[in-house]
Amino acid sequence: MENQVINIFKKVGAILPDGHFVGTSGLHFDTYVNKDFLYPHTKETSQICRQIAEKYKDADIEVVVCPALGGIILSQWVASHLSEIYGKEVLAIYTEKSSEGEQVFTRGYEQYVKDGKRILIVEDIITTGGSILKTIQTVKNTGGNIIGACAMINKNKNLDKNIFGVPFESLANLFVTTYIRELCPLCKNNIPINTNVGHGKKFLEEKNNG
Repeated sequence: MENQVINIFKKVGAILPDGHFVGTSGLHFDTYVNKDFLYPHTKETSQICRQIAEKYKDADIEVVVCPALGGIILSQWVASHLSEIYGKEVLAIYTEKSSEGEQVFTRGYEQYVKDGKRILIVEDIITTGGSILKTIQTVKNTGGNIIGACAMINKNKNLDKNIFGVPFESLANLFVTTYIRELCPLCKNNIPINTNVGHGKKFLEEKNNG
């Protein structure tokens, strides 16, 4: 399964190796996993989300929750496959980033989580794990019963397999070393920062303006 997921990402050009990238966290790294190159391919996206759903085929999930933006697509596909597997409706909702940087429910979605609903949290690519941790905390605070959390690809080898008391899994691991800007060897070797994906363009603008 792990090789299959990585091969799908490679097939659609969603793994960019041997570069210099900046992530949303501000960390630098040499390999970028671009889920935005996967999502236009509905067949491949569906295949990966089916694998996530199969992991929880006996878990009686009621609601799939993902952090926006990419998570909106994931929650829809995974919930659709679970609905097919269970023979009953599984709902799909998402959290959004607040002005304080938290992952919160808007649009009245908290009503689908409260009262102990059985929740599966799904994430696309794990780098630091920040978004999924914030989503877990919000679901818990809202009263949801989190059965598990699953990512398409985990890039963080230090991420605990039990985060905030929630069992965590990933379909594939692609561990990538990350660097803070002050210690980034890519910067020191003057390797150009990719400004087409990630936050490289924003990083350079802030650097030039600083």
